[in-house]
Amino acid sequence: MSSNENCQGNRRISENQHWNNIRLNCKALPRLKSFFYFFDLEKGCRIIAGFEALVSVIQIFSIYRLSNQSVPSYMIPDPFWITKIDREGIIKRMLLYHTSNRFCMGLGLVTVLNSLLLLIGSKWGHQVCLFLWIYITVFTTLISNINNNLRNPNFAQTFLIVPSLTLEGYFTLIVASLICKFQDKQDECNSYTEMHTSDGKECSSIENTEQI
Repeated sequence: MSSNENCQGNRRISENQHWNNIRLNCKALPRLKSFFYFFDLEKGCRIIAGFEALVSVIQIFSIYRLSNQSVPSYMIPDPFWITKIDREGIIKRMLLYHTSNRFCMGLGLVTVLNSLLLLIGSKWGHQVCLFLWIYITVFTTLISNINNNLRNPNFAQTFLIVPSLTLEGYFTLIVASLICKFQDKQDECNSYTEMHTSDGKECSSIENTEQI
């Protein structure tokens, strides 16, 4: 066996161990059986995908409309500047924090595309899409909350973080529960096929002994 084949075999073993660790971590999480007690997990994930896509599209259009206004709005304030006077009496203005409106609209577009991943994963059972949705959701949620607090720091903005993170956490738990459900079905199918293959081997061995 060549070194390349050994490397490929080691990679496959490491990948299998990685996926097994992910499955064990998913099974250790608390599971939910329904979405808001009225819908199953598959339908709940589709509702989540539609809700997040709709909210993101509304945010994109609202930011675009506010950015074209001549008067600075409350949602999109002017960049924060600080004024410093050095020892020589020269006044210097330094930009403290500023992000463009395109950056905020880009985050909304990423959320819309991420909703498509959730829709595909929940409808056709692609677990990779569901895992990607969780990773991207965690990243975009942190970035958007940090950006909003730095861009417009006030008590109301900080107070809105708690319900936003709570709702995103509930959505993530729903998707994780659906991943566990798909994995349980896959394990049941694997055990069922292994049981039938073992029964087939036993039957063939018995027939061979009878023929002898």
